[in-house]
Amino acid sequence: MLRHYIKFAIRNFRANKVIFAGSLATLCLGALCISMLFSYVYNELTMDNFHEQEKDVFMVIMKESPKGEWRSPYKFDPELYPEIESSVSLKCFRENDTKIKYNENIYTPIGMVVDSTFFQVFDFKLTQGNSNTVLNDKQSIIISEKFSKKLFGDENPIGKKIDFEVRMYQGVHTVQGIVKIPSNSSITFDYIIPHQRLSHGYGRSGVPFFKVKPNFNENGFKEKIEASNNKVPNVYPQLTESITSIVNLDDMYFSNELNSIKQYAPFGSGNEKNLRVLFIIILVILFVSVLNYSNLQIVNTNAVLKSIAISKVNGALKKHIVFQKLVETLILILFSGALITIGYKLILPQFNTFAGVTLAPPVVQVFLLNTVILLTITIFGALYPVWVINRFSTIKNIKQNVKISHTLSGRHVTIIMQYSLAFILLISGLVINNQLGLMLNKDLGFNKEGIMKVKLFYEPPFNMESRNWSQERRREEHEKLMQVPRYINDQLASFSCIEKMAQGKSPLNSYSSNWKIEGGDYESVNTLIVTPENKDIFDFKVIKGRFFEREVDRQKGGLKIVVNEAALKYWNITDFHETLIKNDHIGKSHVISENGTKVTHNDLQIIGVIKDFNYEHLSVKPKPLVMVYYEYIDDEYFIKFHKGQTQVGIQLIEALFKEVNPNQTFRYSFLSDEIAALYQKEKRLSTIYIVFTVIALLISAIGLFTIALYDTQRRVKEVGVRKVNGATIKEIMFMLNKDFIKWVGIAFVIACPIAYYAMHKWLENFAYKTTLSWWVFALAGLFTLIIALLTVSWQTYKAATQNPVESLRDE
Repeated sequence: MLRHYIKFAIRNFRANKVIFAGSLATLCLGALCISMLFSYVYNELTMDNFHEQEKDVFMVIMKESPKGEWRSPYKFDPELYPEIESSVSLKCFRENDTKIKYNENIYTPIGMVVDSTFFQVFDFKLTQGNSNTVLNDKQSIIISEKFSKKLFGDENPIGKKIDFEVRMYQGVHTVQGIVKIPSNSSITFDYIIPHQRLSHGYGRSGVPFFKVKPNFNENGFKEKIEASNNKVPNVYPQLTESITSIVNLDDMYFSNELNSIKQYAPFGSGNEKNLRVLFIIILVILFVSVLNYSNLQIVNTNAVLKSIAISKVNGALKKHIVFQKLVETLILILFSGALITIGYKLILPQFNTFAGVTLAPPVVQVFLLNTVILLTITIFGALYPVWVINRFSTIKNIKQNVKISHTLSGRHVTIIMQYSLAFILLISGLVINNQLGLMLNKDLGFNKEGIMKVKLFYEPPFNMESRNWSQERRREEHEKLMQVPRYINDQLASFSCIEKMAQGKSPLNSYSSNWKIEGGDYESVNTLIVTPENKDIFDFKVIKGRFFEREVDRQKGGLKIVVNEAALKYWNITDFHETLIKNDHIGKSHVISENGTKVTHNDLQIIGVIKDFNYEHLSVKPKPLVMVYYEYIDDEYFIKFHKGQTQVGIQLIEALFKEVNPNQTFRYSFLSDEIAALYQKEKRLSTIYIVFTVIALLISAIGLFTIALYDTQRRVKEVGVRKVNGATIKEIMFMLNKDFIKWVGIAFVIACPIAYYAMHKWLENFAYKTTLSWWVFALAGLFTLIIALLTVSWQTYKAATQNPVESLRDE
């Protein structure tokens, strides 16, 4: 019997090729989009779930003052707390902080120095090596699968020796483990090495994590450690209002309060608002697919009514008809599932690159996910057609060839709903794209165009013997060290293609530090390290006082600062000449200021005010900013070339880099590209919106095409009569198209206020907003109307040009 049902299903597919193709395209497009987006959303929502006890793992954090930002604590001793099962400290190194050398090639990866208990707290799996013992050898190194491929290619990395170097340490380490970092890990790294007790340390403070024992009281523990960093001898005894706390590993990824820690540690960040948007897109595509599949199956039912009626006359029961339909649906699901699984695997690498993830689910998991999605679409989409089949009269369908047009009145509603959702997506996508364009092209208040950022000098590791050197030896060694930076500066000065240059930090690289005015409390304020040349190359606008000057001001400990307008307003400063600012780390000394007053301890004098500029994401207006004058010989260079000489300049810079850094990879970027990277999430969201909106429109167009096919077939005799009575092709096409235009128009009217409200609420997240212009709505309406007309006009034109003799032959 099953064999008969399969043969009958294949015959129906052949007899109704258009319906079969439309159903297959709807299922494949809808399920593929949903499975792709769901894989990404699920990966984000299950971040760090691969750790078996993620809810028992905590990170220790502290604020130096109640109004400060969370950072790593100065002190935390896990041995004092019996609730803790195991603990680990992570000393994190960003890109360019580490040099790894192998076969004369130098790499600058991201990594961490960790305690031997690392794998007791975190459940990262080693593909090679023993996690229980690998960190016991202090000269071992564990590298990620990705970094292993980069270093050794297809060679077995175990036992390979590599030169490791950071500022305060250098040594030879042997690869003894390869770690697999899952796509849903918020902690990412290229290497980890075991911590050694060095007299001088690694030049990094650790980020403490610990795993707790059962029945842990989180709130009670927070109360216990809250004041543990106050008045700590030999650390920061001046701290009296600091707050120490903990945050669960499960909450770190989506937290916006840990940005100061994430800035210096390889901890990822997620955006729950973007996930909600993606989830809405998933629901819209699912809803559109269900409606479209339902319409297609109703039209298909209408095409096989007489066949169903004959089957009933021959003794088929309703359960046989339903079972036949189930077999057809299962064949369609299995065929679609196979196609989608192949498509998923082919598209996944491009999707990973675009989304910045490393999704790699097994084929069986992908097939099962797609099957569940397909079952959801087909079950909900088949409810209405099955109900229709159960209601029609067998005798009427045989004798009168009655079609179920009266039962298809709901198709108008479904088409309107489909296109309403498509309109909302399209309008939203255009608005998001406009907002992205505004952020990328807005004048930020400083010069960002054509400025190259490049690191040309890497300071050598700290020499342990230098502590025993005489003053004369120190001067000699310092002179040797400075020869390379001076040579670099001399060479750069000789390049005629360079218009301006400066060394220091990017305007985007501010950090949080605690500042206060007299009579106030310490609170976190953004701080930017600058040099006098920064003013010219970035075109900072000084509106009061002056900027730093190399001949006048002393870097580090000069006790002078420059602030922006927002800082002046924030502290309510009327006369900045008479105002002293305190910092809990910077400027501790006793000097005489410019006006002759004695400046003691950490009092710093404001010498100038610059015009506000946007140094953060444009979702916020410029915040208070304090600039301090610091110079580091290994800071990046910012170089602006004369017009038309950028490529020549890059070649000269590359040659200079390779001369002073042999066997090291030359890297550079442009400041405008770094600013664009701030909006990478918005760019991805905009692209996702546009791509999946087009797919939703395509699915809707498939449904509209089948409805147009059904309507034109139903009215073929009417068209023949009208043509015999003198109707032109244009008049007939207008008659057949006007209903579809009306449906799209109603959908547009419904969608506009919903899209306006949704985008108005979304734009509230930005300090600088694009306008919700009328042309956005008009463009979306016109575009969709053209797509709809092109979709239906093919069928209506065929009906309008058909010979009336053919359509009226049976009358």
